[in-house]
Amino acid sequence: HSPELISKPWLKDELVVFSAPSNPLAKKKVTVRDLKDAPWILRERGSGTRDVLDQLLFAHLPGFQILMELGNSEAIKHAVRFGMGISCLSRRVIAEQLENGTLVELEVEELQLERTLYLIYHRQKHLSNAITNLLAYCN
Repeated sequence: HSPELISKPWLKDELVVFSAPSNPLAKKKVTVRDLKDAPWILRERGSGTRDVLDQLLFAHLPGFQILMELGNSEAIKHAVRFGMGISCLSRRVIAEQLENGTLVELEVEELQLERTLYLIYHRQKHLSNAITNLLAYCN
């Protein structure tokens, strides 16, 4: 929120709660309460995904179980795929695994996790041709 920065909404992003196909939650309608008792594999504190989850979900789930905190989405996907717990990442990050069935979306009643991603750049910095082209592509 600095006046030196230009911040433009870029795209909407949906976060998806997911598990391995063998997880018992994958076979039923899931409630927010069910999520409280599941072991979670999460991004580290300070990541955008974790911030959204902390604000929109975990603030309403006192006592939820964090099994692991990892700094890499690929590591999270592998841990979940091997049945270690559940997680929540951008649909864009797990789209391939959802499509091929190695991970499954847990459809949680009354839960929608969306965020807006922004393009942010410094107002007074010279933008290289590459950055200018990237910004044009994103628009």
